[in-house]
Amino acid sequence: MKTLIHGGDLVAYDQGRFVGARYDGVLDARVDATGKLVIPGLVNIHCHPTTEAGGRLVADVGRRDFFQTGFLNYTATPKGVPSLDARADKTLGARFALTELLRFGCTTAVPIGPSADELLPIADALGLRMYVSPAFKSADYCVGDDGRLAYDWNEPAGLAGLERAKAFIAKYAGAQNGRVQGMLFPYQIDTCSPALLKATRKAADELRVGVEIHAGQNLLEFHEMLRRHGRTPVEHLADTGLLGPDLIIGHCLISTSHSLAAVPGGRDLALLANSGTSVAHCPLVFARRGNALESFQRYRERGINLGLGTDTYPRDLISEMRWASLVGKIVERDFLVATSADVFTAATLGGARALRRDDLGRLAPGAKADIVVVDLRKLRIGPYRDPIKALVQCATGDDVERVIVDGRTVVENGQVLGVDERQLLADAQREAERLWSTVPEWHWQKWTADELSPQSFSSLDRDLGRQSS
Repeated sequence: MKTLIHGGDLVAYDQGRFVGARYDGVLDARVDATGKLVIPGLVNIHCHPTTEAGGRLVADVGRRDFFQTGFLNYTATPKGVPSLDARADKTLGARFALTELLRFGCTTAVPIGPSADELLPIADALGLRMYVSPAFKSADYCVGDDGRLAYDWNEPAGLAGLERAKAFIAKYAGAQNGRVQGMLFPYQIDTCSPALLKATRKAADELRVGVEIHAGQNLLEFHEMLRRHGRTPVEHLADTGLLGPDLIIGHCLISTSHSLAAVPGGRDLALLANSGTSVAHCPLVFARRGNALESFQRYRERGINLGLGTDTYPRDLISEMRWASLVGKIVERDFLVATSADVFTAATLGGARALRRDDLGRLAPGAKADIVVVDLRKLRIGPYRDPIKALVQCATGDDVERVIVDGRTVVENGQVLGVDERQLLADAQREAERLWSTVPEWHWQKWTADELSPQSFSSLDRDLGRQSS
């Protein structure tokens, strides 16, 4: 199918060859992009395909002894008690998340979670491109009777999970006209044993697929790895053989370059740069917890490839670009860094490089026909001179008008084709309320340091266990 997009501003990888003065061939469709910006499909290399009921519950609140960590507040439960995420409707969560990704301009996504089969028919119907397989781990987070964070280890379960992921990739990689590809997901560095990480490296080499893992995502994990192995998370990944150009580290926020780490003489950034490892930067979810990468500019200057992800909610990579830019400037106290062009590159070419794809994240001959049209004629955006700066500094995913994946239009006039968005939102609201009804009253309270003492933690966790089981 041949579609001509004309007028407006075009971000082309090689304008000398890609942009012509006219096209006189046969057309199936014509799109007038006057006053609009035509960009390559955005590449989201780190997101979780759920309604994020747990994450929405803990905004502005949380346990002080988890420091700036959000997810542990709703995933760490007493042993044997399913977490909020584990009790969620996975099919509905996947439908909600993948629709949100596509609606806001992501044409390629890396959704991470223990469930993957639910994603396949939904991605097929929507037309989304994704890298996927079920995540696996050797341990679950839990809280003991004393309320402290602990690990519930089950090494056979982790190795069995790896085998399931390998079988999934063997069965589905290349499906849906090549839009589905495989990747291995050892879930978190502190919940995976060294043996499981080494087995993952061996499997990735055999299957010729990439790997993504959460590491350096919070202070507790960073110092747990130092306590457990005498190595930083990045050093431990190097020891187990996982570092390399086929590895994406989700977040990698707390490294030896971060002020909270308090580890002198660190070499984490050198290890990342020398190995060619990519980092999935998700600034918004950490800004909510009062934390930031230190820094976007420092990682770039060391030659580390940065892509962007949305992690939790909203799955709006356009807004995520703005967060990456503004937080990057604040951290460095320098308005010249983390420019609009830099973060736009991370959301397109950086993500494509992390996936080792030179046919994604760009509009060029030979690239996939993944295209996003953004309407810049909005009061919030106002007059603009540089369309990339207007996109990053003023636009949101709501301004996406059209999305094309593999030459097929999947979003038109700001609506995901084939999806009743009102009904989907209503279904997600009901599911979230069902989950929240199982959570004890204390989780709703916006407590302060004076209202919540360390001595109260254990009783709170026991209450969660009684009311959730």
